[in-house]
This record gives sequence, structure tokens and C-alpha cells, in this order.
Amino acid sequence: MSYDGNVHGAFGQNAVCSKKARELMQISPPTFPPWGQPLYSGVFYTADDVERLPDDSYRYEVYQRVLIRMPGTGPEHGLICQYIGRLLEGYWRSRGEMYRVLQNVGYDFTSPGDPPRTLMLVPDVAVTRDNVRPGPEIEQIPPLVAIEVASPSDYRPGMESRATFYLTHGVQEVWNVWPRSRTVDIWTAPGTVMTMNDQQNITSVLLPGWSCPVQQCFDG
Repeated sequence: MSYDGNVHGAFGQNAVCSKKARELMQISPPTFPPWGQPLYSGVFYTADDVERLPDDSYRYEVYQRVLIRMPGTGPEHGLICQYIGRLLEGYWRSRGEMYRVLQNVGYDFTSPGDPPRTLMLVPDVAVTRDNVRPGPEIEQIPPLVAIEVASPSDYRPGMESRATFYLTHGVQEVWNVWPRSRTVDIWTAPGTVMTMNDQQNITSVLLPGWSCPVQQCFDG
């Protein structure tokens, strides 16, 4: 995994960072996750800085103070996220819960003892644990279910590593959605995965009574 030694070159001269984020930190590069492109420059970044970055068609997360750049959401990717979001939202609304499904919302996974808000991941779709209307702040409680739709540049080791990260940081179930093969990997524990094809139905113990054809995740 390579990294960019000039994060300001990646964003242009208009990148906005907090005063604290601009301080050069005398730290060694962390072990980067095998997804996205780390933009390591020795600068301390937080989730707050990501929210202030200009729109440049990429998506960004923060992993141990380092910006991680990922491809922007393409039309097919966005459409599938909408389909899945609507399917799940319909289930929760039928139970009288209006605020259980979020899309592209940042979650703070910073470990205790680390600088605040320095590890933020953004699932494509998330099922929250409580029926509480979200506020403007980054979510602090891990989602019940995290769903990631693979982009053309994504590959299985990276997606599997991301699923394992979620599962070891409080998420109870992870869905990795693969548009090319029209399959969905359902992760319930590290190393425990079941792959569903588009002739099968998705069910989950976390969604009592819910069943959905995998095909609807791709075709609506």
C-alpha cells in the first residue's frame, strides 16, 4: 500500500484544516488499513477536518489521524445504496421506528486513550441501535448493521478487512454487497461469513421477521 507524502497537493491549496490539525506531528506512519489510499503527511487530522474538506468527488475517512481517500460514489453504487436503504427503512417504519437507517454517515471508532475523533469510518448504509433522530455530530455509538457496497476498484481482502474492523469495534453484522457478481456477504463475526446470491433471500436475527430477495438490493 503506497501513500501520498503531500496531502495538501492532493486537496489543492484550498484544503481547510483546524489549527490543531495543521500541527506537524512527530509520529511514525501508522499501519494503514487495506482499503482506500492513505494520504500521510505527518499532519494530525480529525473527523472535524474531513467535514470541512472541499467537495472534490472523492470520499474521505480518518484512520489513526491519517486521511484515507476512496473513490467517489458512482451512479450504480449510489442507486444500490438507495435501494437497500429503502428496503430497510420500510421494515423499520412498519414497526413505527423512523430513524433506524442512515446513509453515508460518519461513525467515531476512536479507541480510548487516542486523540479524540481520529478514527472515523463512513458505512454506505447503517442500521442504528436506537430510534433517535440524529443530530449534526458524528455518531458515537457503533451501528447495529454496517453495509458496504463494493466499488469497481474494491477487492475482497480489503472489504473483508473492513468487515473485521467493524465487527471488532462494536458492529454486530456487516453486509458486503458485490454489484458485479450480484451477491451479498453477510458477516456475523470475524471469519464467519455467508454469501447470498440473487436467487436467495436475506434474513437477519437483528431484523426479526424481515426477509428480502437479494435481487431487490440490485434492482429495487
